[in-house]
Amino acid sequence: MILTSRFRMFFSIAWLVLSLSLGIWWWRLGLKQAKTIADVLGDANSYAQFQRVNTMLQWEGSFFLGMLLLGGLTLAFLSFRDTERAKLISDFFSNITHEMKTPIASLQLQLEGLIEDTKDPDLLFHFERLRAENQRIQSRMNKAFYLASLMRGERVFVQNVVWEDFIGSLQMEYPNVIFETKVSPDTKILADIRALELILKNLIENSFLHGKASKVQVKLDTASKGKMAFAKITIEDDGTGFQGNFQELGKPFQRLTETSGTGIGLYSAKELIRKMNGKISFENLESGLGFRVSIFLPLSDSSLPEA
Repeated sequence: MILTSRFRMFFSIAWLVLSLSLGIWWWRLGLKQAKTIADVLGDANSYAQFQRVNTMLQWEGSFFLGMLLLGGLTLAFLSFRDTERAKLISDFFSNITHEMKTPIASLQLQLEGLIEDTKDPDLLFHFERLRAENQRIQSRMNKAFYLASLMRGERVFVQNVVWEDFIGSLQMEYPNVIFETKVSPDTKILADIRALELILKNLIENSFLHGKASKVQVKLDTASKGKMAFAKITIEDDGTGFQGNFQELGKPFQRLTETSGTGIGLYSAKELIRKMNGKISFENLESGLGFRVSIFLPLSDSSLPEA
């Protein structure tokens, strides 16, 4: 990410300045101490010895400071190049997704028109498959667009999200998903509504696509830690679960299994939840069949349970 690269470059420059300052200070201190000893002794032999020590300190100190400067400048240059590379990748994602969103949306509208007008069952079947494939491409482009915004350090807009209003569109889009609310349906969550929608859509689609699930359930509950109360959103499925290292989940561009995706979706989810001051965890169900994702987000003050 660009911000990480910038921090790395900042700390490399700070390390270079600090190291050079300490090196110069010790170098001058050594020269000063050698001269003081020679002045105290006062004889010719001591002065000649001081000259030799002084010359040695000058050459060795200069060499040491030169190597320190060279190493620091090399580190700063590599950090700068890494920042530029990250910026190029971010710009590439942003440009390519922006250029492709319009034709993909246009294709989606044309397919929906053809589906409504087509009476032939065979053609209707093929049009439906094309629409599903176009929706999959559109979903991946949205993930790439969010990844680009994350790499640019874009901030989220946190607001009060009323759960009952929020899940309405999701229930219409995913009629085969079970939505369960164990708290008041007008519970307000502090979140970016667009980011939260992207996260839940991605997790639901992962359950069906990669987990081969036939049943997905989204539950809202509350959890507390000390005096803090959180909204707990749980996504459970009856799929195959995850057989691998859970620490690797959410790392972009890594295929952890033969059926897994690029990892962009989970990476975007983790980063967006972190920006919303929340946490996310993954686990297989105790039965061995199924997968559970738990998301913890802050509750609005008006939704906090009374003491």
